[in-house]
Amino acid sequence: MTARMTIGRYWVTEMHVDGFRFDLASILTRGSSLWDAVNVYGNQLEDDLLTIGSPLSSPPLIDMISNDPILRGVKLIAEAWDCGGLYQVGVFPHWGIWSEWNGMYRDIVRQFIKGTDGFAGAFAECLCGSPNLYQEGGRKPWNSINFICAHDGFTLADLVTYNDKHNLANGEDNKDGESHNNSWNCGQEGEFVGISVKRLRKRQMRNFFLCLMVSQGVPMIHMGDEYGHTKGGNNNTYCHDNHLNYFQWDKKEESSSDFFRFSRLITNFRHECESLGLNDFPTAERLQWHGHVPETPDWSETSRFVAFTMKDSVKGELYIAFNTSHLPVTITLPERPGYRWEPLVDTSKPAPFDFLSHDVPERELAIKQYAHFLDANLYPMLSYSSIILLLTPDISA
Repeated sequence: MTARMTIGRYWVTEMHVDGFRFDLASILTRGSSLWDAVNVYGNQLEDDLLTIGSPLSSPPLIDMISNDPILRGVKLIAEAWDCGGLYQVGVFPHWGIWSEWNGMYRDIVRQFIKGTDGFAGAFAECLCGSPNLYQEGGRKPWNSINFICAHDGFTLADLVTYNDKHNLANGEDNKDGESHNNSWNCGQEGEFVGISVKRLRKRQMRNFFLCLMVSQGVPMIHMGDEYGHTKGGNNNTYCHDNHLNYFQWDKKEESSSDFFRFSRLITNFRHECESLGLNDFPTAERLQWHGHVPETPDWSETSRFVAFTMKDSVKGELYIAFNTSHLPVTITLPERPGYRWEPLVDTSKPAPFDFLSHDVPERELAIKQYAHFLDANLYPMLSYSSIILLLTPDISA
């Protein structure tokens, strides 16, 4: 332990590393064959009857790191599970400073965005930074590392392209890698599909990325997802030193007018908004939930619609909604006398109208196309789409 701690301090003080992510960190919380509370703490702990491998409430190594004067001052991130089946998301021993890869966020968001029933309420928790996991233990939204994809598993593009893993190139008869991916190929398996399926896939990618950027907590982006990197459905590419794992700059440039543009703009939008990176969980004073009509959220098992307004000191107020049904819907927007809602993001639209930045040609014309809806405080949402509207002064009022 002492050697590991010394190496960690060296990386921080000499190499200026600003944090560590511990792979399969839950194994560090298990008692070893040498576990003896008297040797570690100087006295026997109450009810300390542990067998080898049992989870410890105060694991020595995590305790030492958490209270080290150098290491406790950097980012400490746990992958809060291990190969033995110990799953500690939300309950990892944290001393108030450890963050966690929020695997529940990944699984819930994947299910809700692809239109699975029964996840509306859980999805709302994810948008709030998972207070159901972290608030009771005294932690904050930033203790949740939110992610859709990571180095293990499908890339974002493959998540919407494949129902099944395609790992034959790994030489293990497709038996390796995770089989339960919560993915959806949008109607056809693989890369070579019809135009309508390709359009839906791009829409779903935008939905996932938008969700990540409007959720409280710390967003984590898998390298290459910002341009739509594909590994051909291989979800376990540890053994490949080739294009599957290389960042493909040419693909990024090809996508610069499409998904990369969207991911860049929505990331910048998050940075601009004071309300999308709060230090504490949002309360009713700031956040209000809605359904197809204002102030009437639907948390039923069959709900595939979640919407909320968020007060923001920079933008004024945001309206954000997700329609993950296969059916379109026309929603009624909250009344704000003297103001009107103006569209900013609509993932159902092709680029560049998916994000109406000020440099979009014919931007005003695109907004006017919604005028008859917005004049009536309505907005049409297509199936599998999400939107962001901004509250602006109504100059015609």
